[in-house]
Amino acid sequence: MEFLSKLHRYYLKLSGKKKLLVFVVVFILGFILGSAFSNYKNASEMKKEAYQGNEYENNQAEKKHEDKELEELPQEPSDKEVIVVIDPGHGGEDFGTYYGNILEKDLNLDISLKMGSIIEEAGIKVVYTRTEDKDVGLDERAFMANNLDATLFISVHNNSMPDNPSYRGTETLFCPSQNPVYGNMDGKKLASIVQSNLINKLNTIDNGIIERPNLVVLRKTKMPAVIAEIAYLSNASDRELLKQAEFRQKAAQALVDSVFEALEVMEAEKDEDGVWKIKK
Repeated sequence: MEFLSKLHRYYLKLSGKKKLLVFVVVFILGFILGSAFSNYKNASEMKKEAYQGNEYENNQAEKKHEDKELEELPQEPSDKEVIVVIDPGHGGEDFGTYYGNILEKDLNLDISLKMGSIIEEAGIKVVYTRTEDKDVGLDERAFMANNLDATLFISVHNNSMPDNPSYRGTETLFCPSQNPVYGNMDGKKLASIVQSNLINKLNTIDNGIIERPNLVVLRKTKMPAVIAEIAYLSNASDRELLKQAEFRQKAAQALVDSVFEALEVMEAEKDEDGVWKIKK
């Protein structure tokens, strides 16, 4: 403060021209110093903003890396209730095949209901695509099973070959799948299980398992799925068997045994509440 006071007294003693000169010099120095300070401040702020921007980008990159690591971690399989969808083929105005007043749609429904009743008694959840004589679209059947996220899909049918009435027996159809829902079970494995049980129980001619990739209920379902063709209505011997309630009951039991065998392969278990569960 004393220095400034002396400087002020000295300035007052100067002549008018000298005062003007000093004023100009001081003004120029002030301008130069002010500009330098402003540039320094701007540079500091830019550096700070750049640092903050880099810090944000680094944080985002680190977050993405952490998220990716979490995605790559193996997911623990969750327990899911076992659901078996039973699909009685045809129905309503769609008779399927027939011989006289013997209609395939009725045989399919009878075997399916017998099958489902036994499975339900074991505590396994069963859903039917139909429980009465009505027509259900093929896409609707597949959608129903997919919407339930079903464990297995079993479609029950009977066959016919009018041009070759001597042809008879049992076969099981499947759709080859490259990406089965369950790693240890797919349509082909399920078809083999179903075919084996049907032949052992019914003693019919073994026509084997057959690939049918174009059938809607096999192609569009997202779980192991098969069509069980029990016997041939067009063959006299098979037809007589199908007319017998005992034979149809055996067919139902063979399909039940197939479901239990498949679930055992898939390591399904009852939980403490008695609900059948499977890892998925």
